[in-house]
Amino acid sequence: DIVLNVKAMRRIASMISSQVTIYEIENAKHDIFLSKQSVREKAFDLMFRWLRHLEEDW
Repeated sequence: DIVLNVKAMRRIASMISSQVTIYEIENAKHDIFLSKQSVREKAFDLMFRWLRHLEEDW
């Protein structure tokens, strides 16, 4: 695995679209869904909130 440059990812993400939301989850591993349970719970919560938001826009 490699170390990810979060600052560069944040900068590049803002160039991709004006509809980008960035969340940083402390203590997350590169594959966030292989992180500790508390990190996974936060990631799933954010992901499902994002999906519900998309559904509302349809």
